[in-house]
Amino acid sequence: MSTRSVGLFAAATAGIACLTLVGAPAFADTTPTPAPTSSSSSHTPKTLAQLQAAVAKAASDRESKVMAAISKVTADKHLTSSDRSTILGTLNADLATLKSSASTIAGDKTVTQAKDDIKQAREKYRSYSIAIPQARLVSDADRLTGTVLPRLTKEQSTLSGLLSGADKSTSTSALQADLSDMSSEISAASHDASGAAAAALAAKPAASGSDHTALSSVKSSLESARTAAQKAASDAKTIRQALK
Repeated sequence: MSTRSVGLFAAATAGIACLTLVGAPAFADTTPTPAPTSSSSSHTPKTLAQLQAAVAKAASDRESKVMAAISKVTADKHLTSSDRSTILGTLNADLATLKSSASTIAGDKTVTQAKDDIKQAREKYRSYSIAIPQARLVSDADRLTGTVLPRLTKEQSTLSGLLSGADKSTSTSALQADLSDMSSEISAASHDASGAAAAALAAKPAASGSDHTALSSVKSSLESARTAAQKAASDAKTIRQALK
């Protein structure tokens, strides 16, 4: 390969490194821990003191998880400033609601009152089903649209220049097909990722109520986008190996 080709190839190789981000979401999936209710198992707290103790523990555990999510969002360099601000607003509002509900239940005087307040808290507090997964999905979307896909697009352009210029003698119909497929996969990934962050942010914890599927379509779109981006990376790898 010519000296010029080596330089271009090195730049292209650096671009593909961003794809490690595709499979490394900033937030792990969180499985909800049901708040105590009167219809749970035989281990359901019976007395007011037991209910309040159970709620206090559950609230403490969830506060820790929400605060951890807030820290991750604050440190996430892939989020746009606007998206970070919106997510932090939702998480902090949820944290305040959680603390307020826990305080209210701690001050309840009867089991009936405590159970009613627990029910209301479950309807208000949706960090497990909405806010935390929402933060993860928006982060993934911003990572794809802001980092991964632009670098893949740049690499596709670089490889196209190599195959039509300095390394034209190496070009084959198979490599051209890989290049074309790479372009198609980038387009598909861009289509699937476009608007995903906004769609995720449109889901509001309070409005979503008990709907745990509010973000399912966004999750599906981002999974398709990541798959397409990975296929584009595979095409790029095939071409780069042929140019060695």
